[in-house]
Amino acid sequence: MDIAKVPKSLARRAIEVVGWMELGCAEHALEKLEPLLETPGSRPFALKLRIQLCIDLHRYDDALAALDEIRPFEDDLAWLDLTEAWCHKRTDALPKSIQCMERLIDRSGRCAIGHFNLGCYLALSGAYDRAIEEVTIACGLDEKFRELLADERDLDSVRDDVRFRQLLPRR
Repeated sequence: MDIAKVPKSLARRAIEVVGWMELGCAEHALEKLEPLLETPGSRPFALKLRIQLCIDLHRYDDALAALDEIRPFEDDLAWLDLTEAWCHKRTDALPKSIQCMERLIDRSGRCAIGHFNLGCYLALSGAYDRAIEEVTIACGLDEKFRELLADERDLDSVRDDVRFRQLLPRR
């Protein structure tokens, strides 16, 4: 996060909030965030912090609200889609998670993490064939995703499928 985008009058507060966040004191950091949220010049920076802090505190609905608010200011659309999908999954809104990943892939078809996460969400929703297709695409785009397959609990429903087992790295 770029503290340089925060007005100088609030830079010290921004550093303090980030420090509390790095110490694992999300609740305290969130309390200190208000002046940054109230100042237009620091609001986008503060919203990004709020999103991360709310996620750390398992307050996914609050994180989703902040994501909606930061959308006009945020250039990293992949981060927005990935974060929104992650939060929706944790609020039991899998169809929305799937929509976020499809939106990401529509914009950037070669986004391996987008395909991988879409595969996970599809597996959880019962769309097993399509889940395997998406995970296969992810592994083709980036070999490191093969290493993640063995431990990814979201893919348990497709684990016995021969196509899935063929994706696992050879040991």
